[in-house]
Amino acid sequence: MKRMYLSLMIFSMFAFLCVLFINPTFARFFNNDFETGDLTDWEKTGTAFDFQPTWGDNPTARNRNQPSNHQGDWWIGGFEKYQGPDKGAALGQNPGGVQGDGPQGSITSIEFVIVGETMNFLIGGGNHPWATDPNPCSVNLVIDEEVERTSTGDNHESMTRKEWDVSDLKGKTAQIVVVDNHGGGWGHLNFDDIHQADSSGNNIPWGQATAVEARGKLAVSWAQMKKYY
Repeated sequence: MKRMYLSLMIFSMFAFLCVLFINPTFARFFNNDFETGDLTDWEKTGTAFDFQPTWGDNPTARNRNQPSNHQGDWWIGGFEKYQGPDKGAALGQNPGGVQGDGPQGSITSIEFVIVGETMNFLIGGGNHPWATDPNPCSVNLVIDEEVERTSTGDNHESMTRKEWDVSDLKGKTAQIVVVDNHGGGWGHLNFDDIHQADSSGNNIPWGQATAVEARGKLAVSWAQMKKYY
């Protein structure tokens, strides 16, 4: 009996110390590569991203001769309309299906803190710059509603890896906004696999840059749990 009471006392003291000293925020994962198969962690406007993310090398499936070069299974392909052999098939979609350049809209990521020296990502699709085109298609780094960094594709479906120097922005809270405001030729963006990296070029786990308040919120969504467990 004494041993049981001693164990309860030790457990109670441990629990008290945890409540006292643990910061009330939890590191969380970020759907930075769309491998949840949906837009978890991204807020959508308009219709350009209604059928996103897309699954597999859909440009090759439609004989475009410009492979997507995506990472994993899922990626943002603004021209595409194929959401895979399960979800896509259930919706009557087929490999090689497209929605075209007409739809417009945006997706905006959750907030995160800039902790790296650089950010890198895969990008392709249209070349309609944010600063010079009245109807841009671009990937933007936004801080306090201001675009601090921006990139476009090169009028090619194949994504290549590009990088931003963000060393002067460290410690600031940011969001990624993928914008498709162009309804004409090459009016779409391809995008995937965004990371922050340290001074050696090593990618930093997103858990170091994202957090949610513990009170009344889940640190990790069910879609994210499906990805990692």
